[in-house]
Amino acid sequence: MVLQIPFEDAFRFDPSPTFAELRENEPVARVRTLAGAEVWLVTRYDDVKLVLADPRFSRAAVVKQGAPRVALAKPMPNSLTTTDPPEHTRLRRLVVPTFAHRKIERTRPWVAELSAQLAEDVARAGDGADIRQLVALPLPIQVICQLLGVPYADRAQFREWTELGYSMKMAEKDLVEDAMTNLTAYIEDLVTKKLANTDQPAEDLLDELVRAREEGDRLSQEELIAFGVNLLVAGHETSANQISSCVATLLRWPENWARLVEEPELVPTAIEELLRFNRFSEVGQLRVAVEDLELHGVQIKAGEGVMAALNSANRDPRAYNAPDELRVDRQDNKHMSFGFGPHFCLGAQLARIELQESLLALVRRFPRMSLAKPAEELEWRRVLVSGLAELPVNLGGPPAAG
Repeated sequence: MVLQIPFEDAFRFDPSPTFAELRENEPVARVRTLAGAEVWLVTRYDDVKLVLADPRFSRAAVVKQGAPRVALAKPMPNSLTTTDPPEHTRLRRLVVPTFAHRKIERTRPWVAELSAQLAEDVARAGDGADIRQLVALPLPIQVICQLLGVPYADRAQFREWTELGYSMKMAEKDLVEDAMTNLTAYIEDLVTKKLANTDQPAEDLLDELVRAREEGDRLSQEELIAFGVNLLVAGHETSANQISSCVATLLRWPENWARLVEEPELVPTAIEELLRFNRFSEVGQLRVAVEDLELHGVQIKAGEGVMAALNSANRDPRAYNAPDELRVDRQDNKHMSFGFGPHFCLGAQLARIELQESLLALVRRFPRMSLAKPAEELEWRRVLVSGLAELPVNLGGPPAAG
């Protein structure tokens, strides 16, 4: 039987039980994506690692004519996410210095200060304040604008484009294509201006990417545009959804919030556990097999799509003790929310800084924060990267029932 993915019971706090059923009984299953493609879905931790790291599964092949697709938006060619070694190796080597851990870590004091300012906005709003609107959205948008050199004044426009770009609603198919066309043109204009001013000192990450060179090699204009689009979309949409999910998940079980209030030094560990526990997506990362192979007795043919369900791998009891329990002090947490292998997320450290500092600011400022609505009544957005549509909280009252 071919299952439709996202599953019918997707877009809520707890993962669909279908993932657990597939892990145990059908670890390589046939599914049909929103775009109408039939692909293989792998759900176990070790199998997901294999698909993400083994060269027999190609990322470059997903942009070829007739390739299977997961979502409505078409993947962009000439980018880190749609190339294989050696081209991927070349691109990553050129940009890694710009995203070096030590360099990105320098943003932490500024992100912490911004988080504290946004927490004061929440305080002014009082009970019923929406954490998504007041913290989860403005924080990563301001950070990515500052780092990429994108005018903050344009945030409403590109936020609309990026939210549409991740849509999982078939009714928005035409809007998705228009949004990605407009966003690409916007970044192309920005890149063109930066290419014309390479004699000026670099002021942001996009400036540095424009100037990136190694042994005479450099990024082409098309590669720079692809980087800009991917960084702008992933750099704020993903973080915004995860900030909301992290806060809401902690508040579902208030004892976890209370523990972080008492032990704020646990926040980095708690964030890693929340990254494991929550879902980045209701689907998975797509690869295309480039040769025939067999996995768990299933014959996968060259040219067929294989989707690696990271969210399912993160709940695999073969990899974690009591995976369905949230343990904010869980150690040795080798989750795969940032991927694995050659395509491990370039912006992982920036995302961690944003998540850690925003949570620290809220825990310090609002030790008695609670959900203003029962968790099951909170609305989820139907987007590629899972996220709440709202997160209303009370700042000092008792928890909402449920």
